[in-house]
This record gives sequence, C-alpha cells and structure tokens, in this order.
Amino acid sequence: MMENSTNPDMFEKKKKIGNQGIWWHQDNLGPLKHFPYIRQFGSMKFSKVRMDESMLPHLNDGIEIHFVNSGKYKWSVDGNEIELLPDNLSVTAPWQLNGSPTGKMDIGQINWIVIKPDAYDIETPLNLGPWTKLSEKFQRKLGTMITKENAIVIEKAKIFKKYFIELQKELLNQDKGFEIMVGNIIENLFIDLHRHLSLREQKIQEEDNFIIKLTQIVTNDINKKWIIDDLAYMFGMGKTKFTYEVKKHTGYPPNSFIINLKIEKAIDLIKNDNDMNMSDIAFACGFSSLQHFTSTFSQRIGISPGKYKK
Repeated sequence: MMENSTNPDMFEKKKKIGNQGIWWHQDNLGPLKHFPYIRQFGSMKFSKVRMDESMLPHLNDGIEIHFVNSGKYKWSVDGNEIELLPDNLSVTAPWQLNGSPTGKMDIGQINWIVIKPDAYDIETPLNLGPWTKLSEKFQRKLGTMITKENAIVIEKAKIFKKYFIELQKELLNQDKGFEIMVGNIIENLFIDLHRHLSLREQKIQEEDNFIIKLTQIVTNDINKKWIIDDLAYMFGMGKTKFTYEVKKHTGYPPNSFIINLKIEKAIDLIKNDNDMNMSDIAFACGFSSLQHFTSTFSQRIGISPGKYKK
C-alpha cells in the first residue's frame, strides 16, 4: 500500500499522482508506536484510479475493518467478490485473504484499521488483550459472530464514520491522554459492531423461523387449498408484505413455494408408500386431479411421476 503522506514532500508527491491521506503500519509506525495492538491505520483519498499490487488479496495480522467514505470498490474475501459502497463497513478476520481482486483502487475515499488480538483464530476465542476493559464474554461473542459470518459487510453504517474521524484526530494531535482516548474509541467501535452483528443474527434467526413455521403449517395440512390472504393473516402481515417476505427468503412467490412443498411430499410418498397409487398421492398432496398432478410434477422435476417411481 501507500507510504504516509503527512510528510510535506510526500504530500506534494501524492497530489501529483492523485492520492492524499495517511497510512501508518509496521514500517512507518508514526503514533502507532504507542499502540502495539494497532497494526495499521489509514485514511486515503484517491482522485485518480491507482493500480497497486499491495492492494491485492492479502492476510493482515489482525481484525481488519474498512469504512468507505465515497466511491465504489470491488473487494474479495477468501475468493468471494463483494462490492464496497459509500457508508459500507467491512470486517475480516486475521485468517481471511482480503483486498482488491485486481489491485485496482478506484476514485473515492476509504478508511481502515487493523487490530491485533492477543489470541484469535477459527477455533480460538477472541482475546483482544490487556489494553481493553471489554469483558471476556463480550469478546468471545464478538469473535464468534465475526467467524460465523465469513465476510461481513454492514450497509448504511454511517454511525461508524465518526470513529475513524476521532481516531485520526487523536493520532495526529497526540494531546495529553490520547492513548486512553484511542483505546476508548476502539472499544466503542467494537461495541457498536457487536450490536449490529447481534441484531443481524437475531434477524436471520427470525427469518429462518418464519420459513420453518410456514413450511410446518403447509405440510401439516398439505392437501388443503391454501389461500395466501389466510396465510398472511396467520403471520400478522398483509398479502403484499407476506408475498415479498416469502419470495425474499425462498426465491419463490407463495403459491409456487407451496407447490414445491406439495411436490416434495409427493416424492416422499412415491418413494416410501407402495400402497398408494398416483391418484391417491395426487389427492393426498392437494392436487385437483391426477392430470394436474402429473403436469405439475413433470414441469418441476423434469419427468412424470410414473417414470420417477420406476
């Protein structure tokens, strides 16, 4: 990555190539010499597109956090490409390869910090070290959530912008007590990160429970002709909201999702109940006729029920 441009001569050089900002790291510690747990801190503004091999996917010795002020950046985490947009926050663990897949930095401004924990890997709980007052329970949970999500991107995360502004101010000015202030700011950043990830975890659980409950309701009365308005009412939603949620989480509108469940039940009966003929199975799964069942089955599975049985 780029050298520190707070030096006047270096600043002029950066202006010529279209990049301005700061970057402290192991070869240019600057104020980070007071903070062994901060491996990097940077804030760079690109007014021209830059190709830089050091921006290719890499490992950092810590938890790497990026916040995008402006611009659009293509990013890669363990081979999975993501897009970082303004007010996006990304978080990667020490063992995750992350960076620009092509080494290209587009026009915009991006901030980042790398925090080195005393201990943390896929099987080892997060331990930030003696510098923090955050509880062991808090740290363990935060580490678990970061590990679980693989590649974290929090959208509309403007609340995190202030932390990078405050950190830059304290690190540049180094007023009395700045060491304490920097630690407090990073702790507050982690607290907000914990809250966001906890809410997201809760939302994902609620979404999973929604589909599980819907599946149970339909399969418990699989031969019923379900009315979407009735199902929506059971979940305290209007038809439009219910349709949106089902399609969002299953990829199918409600009627199509219900047909899929009926077909799944029909396949189970074809495989495991030799006493039922195709007409019985069609009726048991709520199809209006054997012809309707056969055409729907063939459309969804690719072959007729009779051929599937063979």
